[in-house]
Amino acid sequence: MRKTIVFLLCLLTVLPAAAQLSRPGVEWGVLGGIDVPDYKLSDDYGSIRNRLGWHFGIVSAVKWRAVAIEPQILYLRQGLRVRMADGGESFDVRSNSIDVPLFASFRLLKPLRIYAGPVFTVMNDCKSKSGGDSVDFGRIRPTLSYSVGAGVVLVRHLLIDVRYNGQFRGKHDVVLPDGAQVDKLGSYSVAFSVGYLF
Repeated sequence: MRKTIVFLLCLLTVLPAAAQLSRPGVEWGVLGGIDVPDYKLSDDYGSIRNRLGWHFGIVSAVKWRAVAIEPQILYLRQGLRVRMADGGESFDVRSNSIDVPLFASFRLLKPLRIYAGPVFTVMNDCKSKSGGDSVDFGRIRPTLSYSVGAGVVLVRHLLIDVRYNGQFRGKHDVVLPDGAQVDKLGSYSVAFSVGYLF
C-alpha cells in the first residue's frame, strides 16, 4: 500500500512536468542585419554595381522538441546602380520589400538551429532615379524565392544567424528607363543578422 501511494505521488509530480515538455513552445523576437546582394544583368543591357542592403523585422517559432516552424516578417531595403551598355547612362535603383519567410527549423544541438524554406515577397516597391526623376522600375525580387541558413542562440536570448537567399528563376518583367525590357535579372544574397528572443 505504501509503495502504491509513493508511486502515485511520484506520478502526480512527474506528469505535469512531462506535459510541459511535450507541449509545443512559442518563441518570438526581433531581428535586424545587413544584406550582401549579387544582382546580375544580361550583358546585352549593361552592368550592375551592387550596394549593401539592410533588413529588420519580427521572428517567431512554434517548436516541439528538436523541430520548429518559424514564420517571419521582414522589411528589406536593397539598392543597385545600373550602367547601360556601350557607355550609356547610369542610374540608381532602390527596392523596398516586405518578405515573409516560412522556415522549417531543426535544433538537434541546443544552441544551434538549421533552417530552410520558401520566402514570399508580398510587396516590392522599386524605383529608379535618372536625371532627378523617380520612376517605377518593376519588381526586382521574385514573388517566391527560398532561403537556407543557420543560427546560434547565445545566453538564451541573443540570436546570430547567416542565411543564403536564392531564387528559382530570374525576373523578366523589369523595364529600363529607355523602354527596353530586361531579358533576365538574376540575383542571390547573403544576409547576416542579430536578433533578440523574448
